[in-house]
Amino acid sequence: MLLVALSKPVDGQTIFKINQYNVIYDGDIMPVGTLYTNYAFNSKIGFSSYFYINGYKKNSWGEGLAGPNWTPAKGVSLAFLAGFQSNEKSLLRVSPVFFVARNRFSAFGAFEYGGKRHRWDIMAFHSMDQFKLGGELIRFYQMYAAGPRAEFSFLKKQPVTIFYSGLWDWKGEKYASMFGIYTSFGPDK
Repeated sequence: MLLVALSKPVDGQTIFKINQYNVIYDGDIMPVGTLYTNYAFNSKIGFSSYFYINGYKKNSWGEGLAGPNWTPAKGVSLAFLAGFQSNEKSLLRVSPVFFVARNRFSAFGAFEYGGKRHRWDIMAFHSMDQFKLGGELIRFYQMYAAGPRAEFSFLKKQPVTIFYSGLWDWKGEKYASMFGIYTSFGPDK
């Protein structure tokens, strides 16, 4: 998913976020790589792009999206991305995104539409220094799942975050796991 914090960089600065994660579901492992970028034109308006590659051997897939983002108030960001995808009958894909942060609480949601791979991911966290604890609600391929999520950040100069989500797919009545690593480059890491 769009695992990004639409953080507001300094005007004219760019943020790059690289994310690699794996979904283990029904005995299969699905590796995913993403790249998110954000460029702020000013304190309210910016431009984002998102690239996603799923290396699942049974059904690989990718997308490239871009679009505007808006910060109507401190700690609130909204974006609307659109672009193209591979291995689908429908070439077009769209994704509205929101991010909210206040004190130690944050929430994020991304909703992707186009072709048969409608996906969404909603997360909420409470931050405690290097740890973030919360929950995740996700639709990924045919999986509709929810569960706890934990993140741990280390290295002060260039923070790196590892994460794990233990998920229960209520539609397929199966457990799933998601784990990965990400880092951001640019201001306000």
